[in-house]
Amino acid sequence: MKHDPAAPALPALTRRVQRELADTLLLSNWASPIGAFVLSLGLWGICYYTLREPVAWMWGVVMHITQVHRLLYALRYVKKPADQREPLASAAWYCNSLLVSSLVWGLAPWLFFPASNTSLLALMMLVMLGASSGGMAGLASSRRAIFSFITPMLLGLASALLWLGGTVYTFLGVAVLIYMAANIKFGLKQNQLLADSLHTRYEKEALAQSLQEQVRKVEQISAEKTRFLASASHDLRQPLHSLGLFGAAIGARLKGTPDEPLAHNLMLCVNALDASFSAMLDISKIDAGVVQAKPQPVALADIFRRLHASYGEYAQAQGLALRFKPGGRWVVADAVLLERVLGNLVHNAIKFTQTGGVVVVARQRGQKVSVQVWDTGCGMAQAELPHIFEEFYQVGNTQRDRAKGLGMGLAIVQRLADLMGVAVNVVSRPARGTRFELLLPACAAVPVVLPGRLLAPPEFQRLQGLCVLVIDDEESVRLGTAAALGLYGVIVHLADGLAQAHEVADRLGAGLGAVIADFRLGDQTTGPDLVAALRAQHRHRHNRYLPALLITGDTAPDRVRQAQQSALRVLYKPVKADELAQALCVELRPTK
Repeated sequence: MKHDPAAPALPALTRRVQRELADTLLLSNWASPIGAFVLSLGLWGICYYTLREPVAWMWGVVMHITQVHRLLYALRYVKKPADQREPLASAAWYCNSLLVSSLVWGLAPWLFFPASNTSLLALMMLVMLGASSGGMAGLASSRRAIFSFITPMLLGLASALLWLGGTVYTFLGVAVLIYMAANIKFGLKQNQLLADSLHTRYEKEALAQSLQEQVRKVEQISAEKTRFLASASHDLRQPLHSLGLFGAAIGARLKGTPDEPLAHNLMLCVNALDASFSAMLDISKIDAGVVQAKPQPVALADIFRRLHASYGEYAQAQGLALRFKPGGRWVVADAVLLERVLGNLVHNAIKFTQTGGVVVVARQRGQKVSVQVWDTGCGMAQAELPHIFEEFYQVGNTQRDRAKGLGMGLAIVQRLADLMGVAVNVVSRPARGTRFELLLPACAAVPVVLPGRLLAPPEFQRLQGLCVLVIDDEESVRLGTAAALGLYGVIVHLADGLAQAHEVADRLGAGLGAVIADFRLGDQTTGPDLVAALRAQHRHRHNRYLPALLITGDTAPDRVRQAQQSALRVLYKPVKADELAQALCVELRPTK
């Protein structure tokens, strides 16, 4: 936008309002000279026809020149693109033009006031008063325009009436002055209302822009945090994955020896790191949108039974009682997500309870079922409650003691609850305990389809002698995977990318039993693409389906989404040796 030389050094909002008011003045009054032209033409024409005074048409010529000049200027302004206009400077010129026109109007009563003709006198007063009132609506956007147009015109009329003297003319002159004052007051009031409305509008727009900018910054920070965590997670998961696999192999070889505790302690450290990374991975997967809620009728008794199996020994080891009371309730929820939410709440309750116990109970609340997790732990102060669902926030752990966890459990609870559309309520009292509550839609019991049986260790026997191709661009990962699978009698062949993978597959032929591939390989090939190529080759040459697993340490949202959409079973690094073997056994089942 061009610089406006008439713009004063004012705050941005006030200057914007002034520019808008000035622009409104020009845009709403560009055609007013046409009406004034017709009105003044009628006035001087009638007066000249009646009085035959040359001054009447001379006045008309001057008046029409000012009106035409103002009309042409306003038209040029209106036709300009908005970003090329200079509203303040243009409005100042327009007000000066109005002042000249108003002065010409004010001279009319002095030049050809028909004092002896009551009809013409009434006509002149009617025209001038009507013109001042009619122009008020369009001029309300400018205080200067109000005074420039009305004051000279009506002062000229009032002074001419007062000059004539006499009771009637004096009364009319005073009446015109009062009318002028009322008109000006009305115009200024309208101007103030218009300015205030523009101020309010622009303040709201500025606030909205500020909020949008803050939201953009928050989203940018969140995206940067996600990218950072994903990048750091991938770089750290690679060695952690290898460490876990090597640790499992070392533990198996040191079993029954004096050095077995060393291997055991090593795996405890690896498992602790694994838990931390898994928590961050869960957050990344939820943020990536790859976790979707699939509500269906769920028996709380089944979920409570699994939770008791998972956390019963943990509670017993802490000297705590753990009780579940499903009450035969059924709810509509995603069974997997609900179990994860309740599992986090139960684990959290056990961790922060020293004496007493934890109770998980379901109660009917009209059309809802209230699932509550009670504990007799240390409780929390009221000021802590608004923050407990934040990432990495831990009550009473300002020193970031790793033994007390990472502070992601309740953050995951909140995200999963939001995903299911369920509110999480919490009530807590210091030294008395805490209660978490979920309100879930109730439903009637439905027949249950029993899931397939869980893998048992004997099923690992099918891995004996299985020929598996492991593809990863990092040598430590390839060797660690080979060491871990070797514990189950798997014959492992290694490849670092596309070329070696095809070479090994060609050499093994029909003897190739399965493929384990990393998602991101060094030769710009992705694991899903490589698996698809190997499967097509295997099916074409040997007419056999080739089982495959995808392993990744990438937690960037787009990478997680791609992995989920690959139609392959995905394992996220670090993967334990038994988890890898179990997943491989599942893929070997003849279900395809």
